Amino acid sequence: MTRALPLVLLLSACGPAASGGGVDMQLFVQAGLLDVISGFQVALVKSGSTLDCVAAQKTCIKGQVDATRFVPVKDSKGAQKKALFFPINLVAGTPNTQDVSLDGLSPGKDFAVIVEAVSKDTPARLTGSSCNYVQQISVGQNAAVSAHIETFPTPVTCDVRIDP
Repeated sequence: MTRALPLVLLLSACGPAASGGGVDMQLFVQAGLLDVISGFQVALVKSGSTLDCVAAQKTCIKGQVDATRFVPVKDSKGAQKKALFFPINLVAGTPNTQDVSLDGLSPGKDFAVIVEAVSKDTPARLTGSSCNYVQQISVGQNAAVSAHIETFPTPVTCDVRIDP
């Protein structure tokens, strides 16, 4: 039996309230996966209801959707990206937690949040993923998303990184 440990990620927009909204996310990861991943790539995709989340979790999202569907997000240095990579940096506890921020989330409707577990291998491979629909992002705090990383028996060889 594989044990799942919750890894709670806080996804929220920073800056003035008018700049966008935040999304809290609880990310549940199998305990053994934490030893083989370097971190998580998080992307927000437009027209989420047209994305088949079951299929999206089987290979890298980069090859499944047109680049124009990625919602621009800002990294910690203010640079716009299509996705953000968050290295594993857990704070011990029950559950283990890690805070991350997405800046520049514009209010809107019909999104999907894709979280991809990136292996420590070189080149990096996809070791698991999660896809969740988000009906709406409003200014301020939004409904929480519970994401469960679906792990693969063997990591998938595909170009994981959306932004180099």
